[in-house]
Amino acid sequence: MRICNLGTITQIGRMLQIHNAVVDEVFLINNNIGYLDILYANYGQNETISEALRLNVTISTVILNSYGYHILLSDIEEGMLVDSLFSSINAGLTPPQADATLIVARTYDQPPLNFIIDRIAKVDIDNSFLFTGDPNNTDNQIRFNISNITTIRDKDSNPVPLRSLHPGLLVDVIVAHTNFQNSVIPNEADALHVQIL
Repeated sequence: MRICNLGTITQIGRMLQIHNAVVDEVFLINNNIGYLDILYANYGQNETISEALRLNVTISTVILNSYGYHILLSDIEEGMLVDSLFSSINAGLTPPQADATLIVARTYDQPPLNFIIDRIAKVDIDNSFLFTGDPNNTDNQIRFNISNITTIRDKDSNPVPLRSLHPGLLVDVIVAHTNFQNSVIPNEADALHVQIL
């Protein structure tokens, strides 16, 4: 992959996010604990260089493939692409390190998962729906189906139940989801991971 195709790190609330990073190394303590060394693009004044970052993977890290299925750290191979949500970077370590909350791994021929950042408009606990968008206009909302495989994390990346989500002016979430079913109003998708920002 050329450097110009590598993703860059962006700040989203208290979290950092990257798309299209390349896995440089996978280290396993067991099937689901270890780390990934990834490469990403860093745009300087006159040049673009690739930088390394170590994503620490713990038992609480959510790891998905491009179809939204849960996989193990041991399923990720060098050269794959990853999208990730992670904590602030500890630049005092070599290489710099961060704790991964979500990792989505895919090969070059697989499409990325969809992500959306929006406000919570409504939570329907009885039917397991999360609505994002404008709370006063259902035409500008998206309905996410929450299932028993959907992971929901609070601002500190701790697992929380759907009932802990509430509409509010200061509540933003990032949702990793399947493709929209555009034939229905509001637009609808299956939520795979919900992160409160």
